[in-house]
Amino acid sequence: MGAGPSGLLLALLLAQHSIPTLVLEAWPRLDTRLRATQYGVPATRVFRRAGLLPDIRAGSIRSFPSISWRRADDHRQLVRLDMACVADHDDRMTIMPLGDLVKIMFAHCLRHPGVVEVRFEHRAVGVGQDGEGAWVDVDVTERSVEGQEEEERVRRERFRADFVVGCDGATSAVRKALFGREWPGQTFQQQIVVQNVWYDGFDKHGWAGGNYIVDRDVWGLIAQRGKGGLWRVTYGDIGGLSDDEYLQRRPTRLEKMLPGHPKPDEYRIGDTNIYKMHNRCVDTMRVGRILLAADAAHVCNPWGGYGCMTAILDAGGLADCFIGMYKGLAGDDILDRYAEVRRDRFLRYVDARSIKNLDRISKVTDPSTVVETDKFFGILKRLEGDAEATKAFLLVRLAQGPKTDCRAVPGEPSADETRRKLRASSTTLRSTTRPAATETSRELRHWDELWKGGNQMRMARYGPTSIVARGIRTVTTSPRTQ
Repeated sequence: MGAGPSGLLLALLLAQHSIPTLVLEAWPRLDTRLRATQYGVPATRVFRRAGLLPDIRAGSIRSFPSISWRRADDHRQLVRLDMACVADHDDRMTIMPLGDLVKIMFAHCLRHPGVVEVRFEHRAVGVGQDGEGAWVDVDVTERSVEGQEEEERVRRERFRADFVVGCDGATSAVRKALFGREWPGQTFQQQIVVQNVWYDGFDKHGWAGGNYIVDRDVWGLIAQRGKGGLWRVTYGDIGGLSDDEYLQRRPTRLEKMLPGHPKPDEYRIGDTNIYKMHNRCVDTMRVGRILLAADAAHVCNPWGGYGCMTAILDAGGLADCFIGMYKGLAGDDILDRYAEVRRDRFLRYVDARSIKNLDRISKVTDPSTVVETDKFFGILKRLEGDAEATKAFLLVRLAQGPKTDCRAVPGEPSADETRRKLRASSTTLRSTTRPAATETSRELRHWDELWKGGNQMRMARYGPTSIVARGIRTVTTSPRTQ
């Protein structure tokens, strides 16, 4: 359920093995609102598996030159992560607005007629299951033109499949059908304001890549997001205001955040989105033949780019499970493994790390001393000027994956060589200061566990199961709201 990134990606990965998928989407079109824009190394590898990466690379900026953290008052750079050392690496971070990425995924789905079918204006209203399969009840909107007027009618239809997968976002109808309104976690007080911005002052003042603004009052992220001078400006504001009030406050906040402190007539604003931040996760991602993935199961705040990357890994891991079942290599108990591993990785790593990233830019007591007091900033500071250690740090996701899944990249160090560099860089940091070395080790273990969580299902081998005798048909649906 859901023609968003996780639903379409799951359908594409299954289509590679001729496993049919029906994707049901509540909206009359693809959702292209302002959301994610950057996807880490693990997600890049899944995009490659799905055959999407060449089109993504062709339609996006080539790479991020750097990520900087800056003070809000004078924009002084506190610390910088130079990413030039991985600019040509095949697994480098992927940059593309999610709306454009979803369009590419949908175009690829159209290349699999008879295997992938996407239907719009199919709004889920309930789900169920029995010993033979699962089903979703859907309100289908049908339109017809009579003379000069368009008529609309809604009919109820039930779709049956072997499995139903809720990839239907934070307002998931599948999750609500299973658990009601119960969704453990928290909603943050701050509101997030996101906008596309065109401003020649970025080039004039030498800004590039990603730029985090660190301040208790004015904080956020300003980053290159596409060709043609497109930048994305995301910042936090106080809660409890109307959308009009947030927009009235915007010129003052942008003047403080943007380089050169411009007035509104010096930049152009495109699409805008205003939303609340949540960190939440369901108690289980599987109930029999009904499964949850991505934002339908868990959500996190946007700082650090964990949300959509985790969704991509959910889709990749679940696809591996279904493929294993289809080929007779796994029983349906592997779906329990999917539900356990992906939920565990979210709670233990994504949830905690995204909150740390939020606190790092919004709760700093003194921006002028934060580099000395924040352990992560300390790590980045010691990496400055050391291209080899920086490259190892940036590619830790690649190096720390399961050894049997590490594939050689032409012209790049082998997995073992990269691991040795990681150990060497960690040793160097340890000789400088032990707390920083400890934090480095934690950071490496964090990416290790997050990446393993996306690949563990692929490495598993179980006995055959009778379900493959009739194949696997999955239904993904979505209840999106305007």
